[in-house]
Amino acid sequence: MKIYNTVQINVPASKVWELLYANYGKACDWASTVNESEERYTANGNNLGRTCSTVYGQVSEIIDKVDHEKMELHYHVDDTPFIMKAARAKWKVNPLSVNASEVIMDLEVRLAPLPGVLMGWMIKPKMRRDIHQTMEDLKHYLEMVKPSEAKIKSDRNYFKKKGKKAA
Repeated sequence: MKIYNTVQINVPASKVWELLYANYGKACDWASTVNESEERYTANGNNLGRTCSTVYGQVSEIIDKVDHEKMELHYHVDDTPFIMKAARAKWKVNPLSVNASEVIMDLEVRLAPLPGVLMGWMIKPKMRRDIHQTMEDLKHYLEMVKPSEAKIKSDRNYFKKKGKKAA
């Protein structure tokens, strides 16, 4: 399954890139689909990644490629929730003007065979909605300098279930 989404954000491209790459481990600050996240390195210490508690379960990612000049970031999921077999994502930030940017997310997900067959009809539309919401969360966080209502609600529900107070 491929998901391609874009959003225009009224902030400089450098600010978007800083959030997406320099703060890679802090997706939990702004994405409603990510309730907890932290930066990590691979066993050899050479590759940056992150672990996330998401609406789909625990996810672990490794950055494959970074191009600071083009503001492009590629990563793959190296530890997937049970519904996924594999996933890859590419984020790209394009400057539109001094104070406006376009963010492109290109995601490819392979569902695990059994969940894909039994629940694919339900999972695929939800993932598309969630990616769209993630892009809206990014826009809101950068433009308003605070999490979106969807993010606040997601954290409230997650931490209530977990028995912690939302950040």
